[in-house]
Amino acid sequence: MLDQKLTTFLAVVETGSYTAAARVLHMTQPAVTQQIQKLEEYYGCQLFTQEGRAMRLTKNGAFFLHYTKMQQSNERQLTEKLGGNQRPLYIGSTLSIADYYLPPLLFSYLDKKDEGLNITVANTKILLESLLEGKLDAAFIEGIFDRKLFEAEEFCVANFIPVVSKKHPLLQKKIELSELYSYPLILRELGSGTRAIFESYLAQQNDSISSFDSTWEVSSFVLIKHLLENTNAVSFMYEAVAEKEIRGGKLGVLNITNYQVSHSLQFVYLKNNLDQDKIMSFYNKCVGME
Repeated sequence: MLDQKLTTFLAVVETGSYTAAARVLHMTQPAVTQQIQKLEEYYGCQLFTQEGRAMRLTKNGAFFLHYTKMQQSNERQLTEKLGGNQRPLYIGSTLSIADYYLPPLLFSYLDKKDEGLNITVANTKILLESLLEGKLDAAFIEGIFDRKLFEAEEFCVANFIPVVSKKHPLLQKKIELSELYSYPLILRELGSGTRAIFESYLAQQNDSISSFDSTWEVSSFVLIKHLLENTNAVSFMYEAVAEKEIRGGKLGVLNITNYQVSHSLQFVYLKNNLDQDKIMSFYNKCVGME
C-alpha cells in the first residue's frame, strides 16, 4: 500500500494547494501540511515553495515526484501480480520510430504468438512522462532522457540528415550551415526527439533555430515530406524517414561542411521495474534474441 504521506504529496502536486488536497483526501488542511512537513523533515529538503496561493515544486520536489510516481507504478504492478491478473504490455514509441523502425521489430515479436500488446505513439516528452506515471511499461524513443531514472537498450544508430526538394537551389553544392538560414526550416513540435537532436546540433555550433528567417512546426512526417517536395524549405530527419523519397528522386540530401550527425535510438523503461523480466523478454523477441 502506498504510504499515506506519498499519497498526500501527490494530491498537493495535482491540486496545487494544501486546502484543495485536503478536500480531495477528506482530511483537514493542517493534517495535509503536517504530512508534507514530515516528508521534508525525513528527507532533509524543501519540496514546495508558495507562489501566491499556489504551491510549486522545488528542484528536489520535482525529483521526489519522479520517485513517488515510480512507487505508485510499482504498487499497481505488485497488486496485479498478487491478484494473478495478466495485462497486455503497454509500449510507447515516437512517431519516426513507429513509422520507420518499429514494424519489423514487432513482426518478430508477434510471430511468437505471445500475450497482448498496446502501442501508444507520442513524442519523447509525453512518453517519458507516461513511463513515470505508470501508464506505459516501456518505450522506443530517440530523445534525451535521465539515465538515473531509466534503464536503456540501444537498438539502432540512425543517421540524421538535412533533406530538401530535388529541385532545391543548394542541393548540388557544398554549403555552410549559415546558407540555409534564408530558407524556411520545417521542424517537429516541442518535445519531439528529432527537434531536440537538431537543436542540440545547433547549440554545438553556438547557434539556434532563431537564425532561420522562418520556421514551420509540423507534427506529421508525411506532411513534412510533401512540403519539402513542393517548396525550398529544409528539414532534418532520420535517413530511414526519407529513404523512399530519396530513392524515388523526390528529395535529396544537402552537403553541409563538417556535418556528420547520427543518433542512438533507445528502448527505455523505469529502473527497478517489477515487470523487468517481462519487458526484457518482449525486447529480446523484437530484436531476435529469443
